[in-house]
Amino acid sequence: MNKECFITLDIGTTSVKIALIDRNGTIVSTSTREYVLETPTENIVELNPEIYWNCCVGGMREVLINSGVQRHLILSVSVSSQGETLICLDVKGKPVTNAIVWLDNRSKNEAEELKDKFGIERVTGLVDVLPTWTITKILWLKKNKPQVFSLISKFLLVEDYILYRLSGEFAGEHSLYSTTYMYNVIDRCYWTDILDYVGVKKDQLVDVYESGVVIGKVKSVVCKETGLAEETNVTTGIMDQTAGMIGAGNIKEGIVTETTGSALVICETLDQFPSQKPTSSSVQCHAVPGKYLVTGWCAAGGMSLKWLRDTFFKEEKMVAERNGDNIFRIMDAMAERVLPGSQGLLFYPFMSGPGTLNIDPDIRGVYYGLELHHDKTHFIRSMIESIAYILRENIELMGAFGGECREIRAMGGGSKSTIWNQIKADVTGKRIVTMHSPETASIGVAILQAVAAGIYGDISSAVSHMVKTSDVYEPNRQENNIYQDFYRKYLVIQNKCFSKL
Repeated sequence: MNKECFITLDIGTTSVKIALIDRNGTIVSTSTREYVLETPTENIVELNPEIYWNCCVGGMREVLINSGVQRHLILSVSVSSQGETLICLDVKGKPVTNAIVWLDNRSKNEAEELKDKFGIERVTGLVDVLPTWTITKILWLKKNKPQVFSLISKFLLVEDYILYRLSGEFAGEHSLYSTTYMYNVIDRCYWTDILDYVGVKKDQLVDVYESGVVIGKVKSVVCKETGLAEETNVTTGIMDQTAGMIGAGNIKEGIVTETTGSALVICETLDQFPSQKPTSSSVQCHAVPGKYLVTGWCAAGGMSLKWLRDTFFKEEKMVAERNGDNIFRIMDAMAERVLPGSQGLLFYPFMSGPGTLNIDPDIRGVYYGLELHHDKTHFIRSMIESIAYILRENIELMGAFGGECREIRAMGGGSKSTIWNQIKADVTGKRIVTMHSPETASIGVAILQAVAAGIYGDISSAVSHMVKTSDVYEPNRQENNIYQDFYRKYLVIQNKCFSKL
């Protein structure tokens, strides 16, 4: 192996995926390190920041050893990460408390306070003030842990922390700060009004750059721990969902990416910040300089199907495991026996809330239209169709901000399902394209590094060389016509029964 390569660190909620990727976008070696979040009481979700770092170090060492790539060929290291998670350091650069993970909801009162004070401020691009946003967690610390708050020298996000441990530099980038509720995404700078109110000083925050900017070299002590060469660059990274967009080639208007993992996440590129205020979809900074993205999500996308499997298909799952088969493949085959529309059975996949849709946030999952002739196969099909309906609804809402969606690029575990991809194509009337590599976030980070290294002149050129698609699902016109009526019925019932009071 004598090609120039990049190391990417994809820091998720419960694991770190480390990948070694060459200049053509080929994944040479990977490592996954998992961890368990600390949840001592309701609404508290934490993790020792050292765990993030140890997973990164061990993973980098592993991919280097397994690949056999000479260390001087590793041009750079960079990060994609979860958003909002807060890590606080003292003057010596040591954490003063556990990381407060984005899932943590302890700051509900603080979120309400900031909402009462500032409202839904347009410059943030966000459509609500939630306890997941970083600034609410900082305010909670100030009010409830004043001694800890007094020790804080730097407020960091996860990506910032890993970049600091790699290089010794305090640096961040626009995409990750877009969901902190302390960032002006229009002017791409900190929102000073809210910082002043909470009591955060500018020197307690990192300098914010574009994604894919070289900020320094890997520290010598890290090189000794991992096997990296001391000339290896460290570049700014990207928020994980935005990284997936880049890795799927979603860098211009007309392409939408959807990830059906545990949650359903839909993202579209915008050439400029929208003139009208978003009501149900947040607008964030893209990794492509000057561009934005609009995003929508439903918290229990693929998780709904997993719940159905674990609750009603236990026996089938056991048989599948004994036979070396996949229960999801069996469920797909069962769903294929059902006609489009599931004979009137509709499912609303709000088992963890409705996400960004403009409906009652307290609404939870509902099967609607259940009749005596319905059986397990209808339950599967209607659940799969519901995710396609939510996908279409979000795309139509996003259409108010940008150009017409011409193509949907599918990622996540749901993209492995042939029937799911075809139903999404038939419901939306759009072409569905799956990706050659499932690790689109890692590919996206490597694309930014390749540009930073001067291998490609810009992100568009890098995407054309490094992004590879797989299967294409064209909408069936007859099926699309059938789904028009069912989709309209889906929306009528949703608006009648679940709209905000």
